[in-house]
Amino acid sequence: MRRRRVLLALLALLAAGEARAADRSSPLVVGDHAPDFAITDQSGKRVTLSEVLARRSAVVLAFYIKADTPG
Repeated sequence: MRRRRVLLALLALLAAGEARAADRSSPLVVGDHAPDFAITDQSGKRVTLSEVLARRSAVVLAFYIKADTPG
């Protein structure tokens, strides 16, 4: 259950714009790998996508267009 909360917190922070991609000059297209990024989890620990992928075979990244926006 804790892992699920960490993953949900990771996704929520990502959707809120906390993630910083290393190269934003070219947009991602379907089939591209997500660039590595680091965010802070609910415990204040920095977590990177590469660390999560080292423990799991796949990660789902969800983007919510209206999350944390006035729209």
